[in-house]
Amino acid sequence: MFDILLEFDKSILLFINQSTSNPLFDYVMPLFHKPRNWIPFILFIWIYLSIKDPKNRFKLLILLPITILFCDQIGGFIKDFTLRPRPFSDSSLTALKLLVEKGGAPYKSFPSNHAFNISGVSFLFSNIYPNYKKYFWCFAIVIMYSRIYIGVHYPLDVFFGCLFGILVSFIITKLWEKY
Repeated sequence: MFDILLEFDKSILLFINQSTSNPLFDYVMPLFHKPRNWIPFILFIWIYLSIKDPKNRFKLLILLPITILFCDQIGGFIKDFTLRPRPFSDSSLTALKLLVEKGGAPYKSFPSNHAFNISGVSFLFSNIYPNYKKYFWCFAIVIMYSRIYIGVHYPLDVFFGCLFGILVSFIITKLWEKY
């Protein structure tokens, strides 16, 4: 049963990586590979909201760094168990179109830390600003989709990274509300 799930995961990866391939995405999606290309946007939103929204300033200034810290560290901790190699390390995926240089630990694909972090941040921002959650999640979905599209993560790596990020951010926001 587990083997069937992994084969299905590979087929979704190849479908996204090849069948949805186009010149625009081939140019844009690799830009999200390097966090330095999208973290400034999050920092800008964080600083802007911290200045413009005194009601939530303290919450933003405390919870965003805590959320990122916990998401990133927990994701790295899980990766240390080396649960799954990256798609480009799988010799059965000869048709994979890798759009970035091989990077990261080649045998540490699960979970996607990009998905872990951005979903944690998106959940936090959506919790504080529910009227804008569609924008936060659209940005997150593009980043998560890019991980599959460029060939560095399987869909399940991204799905569980997203799920874990939401869970961590949920716990942090609930603890904040409680205390």
